[in-house]
Amino acid sequence: MTLRIVFVCSGNICRSPIAAGFARDKLARRGIPAAVLSCGTLGIVGQPAALQGQAAMREIGIDISEHYSQGVQPAMLELADWVVVMGPNHEAVLLDRLPGIADKLVRMWEYADEAIPHIADPVGKDVAAFRTCRDLLDRCMENWIDSLAEE
Repeated sequence: MTLRIVFVCSGNICRSPIAAGFARDKLARRGIPAAVLSCGTLGIVGQPAALQGQAAMREIGIDISEHYSQGVQPAMLELADWVVVMGPNHEAVLLDRLPGIADKLVRMWEYADEAIPHIADPVGKDVAAFRTCRDLLDRCMENWIDSLAEE
C-alpha cells in the first residue's frame, strides 16, 4: 500500500516543502512507498521554495528546487492517509474547511524531542533560521515515521 501524505503550512514555501523533502527521502530509504504532496493555507500558487530552504536542504543532500507552492485543495486532503500540519493555526483552518479529516491530522510539533507550541516559520529569515527549522523537522520526521512503523 502506498501512503498518501499531505504536508501543510501557511505559504507552502518554507516548512511544508522541507518536510515533504524529508518525508520522500526518509520513507524511500526505509522502503515505504509514499505519495507526498505539500500545500499552504494561504493559497499562494506557483512560488518556488524559499532559496534559504533550498540551500539548507541541499547541504544535506536533499533537493527541493523543483517545488512550487500550491493552496490547499479539499480533494487532496480527503484522499490523504495523513495530513501533517506545522502549527495549531493550520489545524484550525483545515478543520474549519473539512471537519471530517480530524482523524487524519498529524501535529508535527508533537514529534519534537522537547515540548514546543508549533514548528516556527523561518519565512524572511536567513539561512541559519532555515537550518534550525530543517534540523527540527528532521528530528520530528524521524520520530513520526518511527511511530508509523510501530502501528
